[in-house]
Amino acid sequence: MNLQEHECVRHQSWWEYDAQRIPLCRVCDVCREEKLSGYRPEILRGYTQADVDEPIEDDY
Repeated sequence: MNLQEHECVRHQSWWEYDAQRIPLCRVCDVCREEKLSGYRPEILRGYTQADVDEPIEDDY
């Protein structure tokens, strides 16, 4: 599929959000998988300290 020519307005569409509820992109059943494939899995499912090599919060 050529996403540059695809328009979700022709299909029922919705906003996809990351694990922190930040809107990522507008998708439909036709393009959802391809559009979300551009994001790292940690962004979509959430992440913990185990997923990163440095502290998330500073130690005080």
